[in-house]
Amino acid sequence: MTTDANVPAAALTLRQKIARFAHALWNADDKTLRWVLGVLIVILAVFNFARDINNPNRAFWDESYYLTSTQRYEEGKAQYASHPPLGFMFMDAGVKVGYMLGVNTDVNTHALGDLKKIDSRVVPKAYNFTPIRMPSALFAVLSALLFYLIILRLNGEAFEAFVFSLLFVFENAYIVHFRAAHLDSYQFTFTLGSILVWLHTFGKEPKRPLLMYGLFGLLCGLSFMVKVNSLVMLALGALSLIRAVWIDRSRQNWLCQIGNGAAIAGAFVAVVVTVFTLHVVFNPNLPNSTTKAGQRDLRAMGQTYKDYLADKRGLSPAVVWDATAGYYKYMKYDFTGEVKTEPNGSQPALWPFMAKAISYRWDFDGKRTAYTHMVGNPVDWGLGIVGIVGACVLVLRRRFDKEAAQVSQDYDRLEALLAMYMIFWTFHIYLGIHRVMYIYHYFIGLSLSFFLVALSFKIAARQIPLIEKHRFTILCTISVAIAGSYLFYAPLTYHHYLTRKQCEWRNIPVTLIVCQPSRKKPAPLPTPAVSARSL
Repeated sequence: MTTDANVPAAALTLRQKIARFAHALWNADDKTLRWVLGVLIVILAVFNFARDINNPNRAFWDESYYLTSTQRYEEGKAQYASHPPLGFMFMDAGVKVGYMLGVNTDVNTHALGDLKKIDSRVVPKAYNFTPIRMPSALFAVLSALLFYLIILRLNGEAFEAFVFSLLFVFENAYIVHFRAAHLDSYQFTFTLGSILVWLHTFGKEPKRPLLMYGLFGLLCGLSFMVKVNSLVMLALGALSLIRAVWIDRSRQNWLCQIGNGAAIAGAFVAVVVTVFTLHVVFNPNLPNSTTKAGQRDLRAMGQTYKDYLADKRGLSPAVVWDATAGYYKYMKYDFTGEVKTEPNGSQPALWPFMAKAISYRWDFDGKRTAYTHMVGNPVDWGLGIVGIVGACVLVLRRRFDKEAAQVSQDYDRLEALLAMYMIFWTFHIYLGIHRVMYIYHYFIGLSLSFFLVALSFKIAARQIPLIEKHRFTILCTISVAIAGSYLFYAPLTYHHYLTRKQCEWRNIPVTLIVCQPSRKKPAPLPTPAVSARSL
């Protein structure tokens, strides 16, 4: 359909306006397309991550822990937890905004802070989970934008960046976990931010190196202060520094890179100190020694910190240090006391194959069952494996086939991202020896595999004429496959009710969920008692 360019906009029908917009978008320059598709990614992310987040209106998985931590933050009680305090601060901010908007103001949640973990049935029925979950959902939306910008930086083409960003926007595992009051969304967002900054440092010296390297260290520090396993991402900065001194081994460059490394370390340490200081300031009250949570926290607290909480001394570096030391002591005890195996746990070596999905909760209404199930999008995970294998093939071909050797920034980035993926994976395989691990610990690694598939596609399209010729068709096919798979598994993501037959459909061709309620095995027939007389 065509429209006359001279017709006034007010006179156009809605259909004509849409046609004109589509025509302008199709013929737009790449800069305009980048903005439009970036906005579209954000809109899709808002719809997927931030809608109906009070469903289910019961706590599930780690919310049973984090509801209690947030309640103690609300009451300003000093406390320790299994993870650093930054994520709990965001949850507390969401709860406070909820109170300002009149949400949960009439709900008594005081009892939640008395324990470290609560039964979901203890949460008042009138409690609205939107405030405590919303910050995580909003961070996920920000992650979608960062993901798009990273792909755009890697591939340099708007439509490719849009298509491969769908790997995040339509990833069911990310959605179900990031819509909840969990810590991983905050960690993931800061990690993506650090990767985006790293891309500006890798390959060439940025205009303001100390600023960029410092920003990288700051974002790594923020991610670390949510969950400590992201400490491994500092290896990206090390890769940039090592590459820089390998290319230029002059004394001046060595001094320059030492300064860049100091900027990373300084910013990282500054974040850690700042967050722990805020944690101390925000929670000036002694734990309640009559509660189980308070007793556990007090056992890990040093006397200097206790004196501060008892108003016997003012805030000082010694107080912050003692509080931080107690936090570390608590986390270390929690880590060493962690069980090694658990029914929902998984082996990190099998994570790329989506092993294994976790059923967070299910609710049966007598006829149908609603699931909150942490299952991934099989198309996404399959492409992630393709990205890992493809990157390995391209890197090996570059290194061992002299005729195919390529010297380009794309290959350098591919090698660095593949190295980071292997470091991340190996590190978590090691952690899996010492404690139980879960599939969501792989989320950062999964995103790295997505970056590998995007960059591998760019390199392959440049080298293989057939892929370049059908590039648009391939990208459209990938988009449809990703979206279709997401929609198929969406009922498990959004706690929608399914019949047993509809649930079983989701187990074709691979079993991903145990449909509930489970069918009970028939009771065995009673064995006749043997009388004493017959003996």
